Order: sequence, then C-alpha cells, then structure tokens
Amino acid sequence: MARLSMSAICVLIFIGDIAKADNNFLTGANDIIAVVDEDGDIKASPFNVQFGKKDIWLPRSGHVVSLEVNEKDVPVGMVLDNEGQAYFPTLKSDGSSNRQYRFWSALLGMGNPSPKHRTNSATSSQLSRFGLQMGSNPIMYRVTTSSGSIVTTSAVIHLMNNTAKLVVSDIDGTVTRSNIRGMILPALGLSDWKHNGVVELYRKIANQGYQIVYLTNR
Repeated sequence: MARLSMSAICVLIFIGDIAKADNNFLTGANDIIAVVDEDGDIKASPFNVQFGKKDIWLPRSGHVVSLEVNEKDVPVGMVLDNEGQAYFPTLKSDGSSNRQYRFWSALLGMGNPSPKHRTNSATSSQLSRFGLQMGSNPIMYRVTTSSGSIVTTSAVIHLMNNTAKLVVSDIDGTVTRSNIRGMILPALGLSDWKHNGVVELYRKIANQGYQIVYLTNR
C-alpha cells in the first residue's frame, strides 16, 4: 500500500468549531505556523486553544494557562474566558500573565476583558521567548484549577523560514474520497480510501522543494 512519505505538516483545525455544538464541552488546540523573517522577527498564526467543560467543570473565566515549549516552561501565559477560550492579555507589556482566579467573578460572567484587551495572536516579543527551533516544536498548555486539578492539551508550533515554499491541502474529501469513510476505514485497517494517484501527485510536489501543509478537523 502506498503511503504519504514526504515531509509534511498536519495542522489541526480549531476544535472550537466542533465544540460549539457540544456547548464548549471539548478540550483541544490547533497547530501553529510560525515564520521567521530576515531580521529574525517571528510571526505566527493564531493560538486557538479551548479548555472544555468536560475537563474544567468550574467557571473557567480567569484561569491562567501556562505554556511549555520543547518541554521547557516559557515566561508567557494566557488566560481563559467564560467559554474556555484562551487569550493573551494585552495590558501587560512583559507578555506574562499573573492574574489570580476569582470564582465569583467567573461564575457571574464578570471575568472577560474588553475585546481590545485580549488577543489570540502572540507578539514577536512573546514568540522570541519560546525558544523555538526550526521545524516542529511541541507546545503544551496547562491549567491548574482552583480545585487543584491539572488539565493539559498540546499542539505543535512549526517554525520555518520566510523563504519556505508551501502547498496547503485539505485531507478530508481531497486526499480521501470522503470525509467519514476516509477517517473510519483506515482506522479499522479496511482501506486507506484515498483518491487514485494522490500519493504520486503529492510526492512530485514535495520533490520540487515544496513543503505540504495538511488541514483537517478530525
């Protein structure tokens, strides 16, 4: 059976799109593409992270999210809003987050900041503290709740040069012949359910020096 053997990046679509139907029940994060320019500055795609009700049953607004990149703590933090979505506060110039969780404020829905005081995009200054290396950099998001439990979710930051050549491709229904069967049948070992010739096509693209970015919401 032919396999997609070329170097590739798999980017997970934000679980929040799925979680809306589950009333913010799920926990997850998407992968991040980061690009370093000729001056050494780094810019990245948004940090879309959600901690769901299945993992944090307390009101979530105000919980601090600690970050760990390449198994090392970084001096940059995020904060959860009422729906469990993580954000970077924009009021602190040092990029850190040392807020204290307040149960009653969270319960009454008073913990969310103004939209102009929050963002899910890290600044170049914040990204410079991550200790990123070219290629894949595992990132773990960690929340210690007021009850003492620790909840984590992880993703990958893919750092590349601004001269990198990319081809972006969906998987579901593009590489596979259908969304559902293309996910279930390979998992059961019954079929890979891919389009004929897609492996050879993507291999030829990779051989031309392009890096393929795969998108999926699985």
